[in-house]
Amino acid sequence: MNKIHLPSPRGAFRVWQRDLTVFGKFWKAALMPNFIEPFFYLAAMGLGLGAFVRDINGQDYIQYIAPGLLASNAMFAASFESTFNTFVKLKFDRVYDAIIATPVNAEDIVVGEYLWAGTRAALYGTAFTAVIAALGLVHSLWALLLPPFLFLVGLMFSVMGLLFTSLIKSIDFYAYYFTLAITPMFLFSGIFFPIENFPAPVPQLAWMTPLYHAVNVCRELAGGPSPAVLVDVVWIVAFTGVLFLVPVQIMRRRLIS
Repeated sequence: MNKIHLPSPRGAFRVWQRDLTVFGKFWKAALMPNFIEPFFYLAAMGLGLGAFVRDINGQDYIQYIAPGLLASNAMFAASFESTFNTFVKLKFDRVYDAIIATPVNAEDIVVGEYLWAGTRAALYGTAFTAVIAALGLVHSLWALLLPPFLFLVGLMFSVMGLLFTSLIKSIDFYAYYFTLAITPMFLFSGIFFPIENFPAPVPQLAWMTPLYHAVNVCRELAGGPSPAVLVDVVWIVAFTGVLFLVPVQIMRRRLIS
């Protein structure tokens, strides 16, 4: 039986460092689409649809959706990194085969990819935070906590993405992941309208999804948090912690087989 190794901070850091080095060569091309897409949603929904929508919970519509788009931006950034990008390195470029020939082990690879996906989510989210702040859509100094929180959101979605990646054999299966998981969360996690207005069991199902809680926290930090937001933070930490080691062990078996 193969011995199970725990991830080492040094090894995970080297994987993260490798990803950062590669990203540094094309960061402008990579950053632009992830920065512009939520801006388009903000303009089309916030200014276009917002002209026909009354305020929600005492907020202008564009102010209501901006923090939610911030959370979804982190979700998409981490999801693409932990799915398509990771699968290419795993299956096509065989980057991980080369890495495990060094003192860095399979567990380090997965945790390093977690950290890198979280970093990308924080980078993209920070850029978008600056935009909504410049537009006057941020009204609290608690918003300074948004970048580290977006790192946590990216970490959470990277765990989900790598779990799916560790189980599939073909890149075509990502169509199911994004169509049946990511897109429904984007639409029904309270970004564009309060989920509480839907009949049961929609609000209850939304509560069990990661993006719902990320949206709540981003909205609270942008406008001034209440103690209730701690429930969302605890949910995110617990969800991430429960799943954290599952992709690590599955990916290890896959890499050494």
